[in-house]
Amino acid sequence: MKKAIILFLLLSFGFSQSIISIQDNEIEINNNEAVVEVLGMVCSMCAFGIGEGFSKTDFIDKSKFIDGVSVDIDAQYVQIGLLESSNFNAEKIVQVIEDAGYDVNQLFILQNEKLSNFNFDKLGILQQIAFNPSSKTEN
Repeated sequence: MKKAIILFLLLSFGFSQSIISIQDNEIEINNNEAVVEVLGMVCSMCAFGIGEGFSKTDFIDKSKFIDGVSVDIDAQYVQIGLLESSNFNAEKIVQVIEDAGYDVNQLFILQNEKLSNFNFDKLGILQQIAFNPSSKTEN
């Protein structure tokens, strides 16, 4: 019984957080978060512009990170806290990044303990990619 409880706790933990890989960087993503690989960010003003864009949305959990957004310029990604009951989709997140003047390479969303990966197909259409949502996702 004790082993079953430990196994259950370990499995539960695995679904509420995952490790993803963007440009050889392992990033921990927790439930109700998104990680976006953003191409073209080179300075702190880039980070400020993206943060400002997300501050105007209604799906950001401002209690996470700094006002709901964390930007890593060196690793070229943005991590976003998402409100659990928010009405958003992957296209809305991509639109904020594109409106700030940057390109999205890929997007990961962990919500309701389900990890989703989005990427652009050859026609430039955002598509959800099937992958094994175990503890690690490769780029």
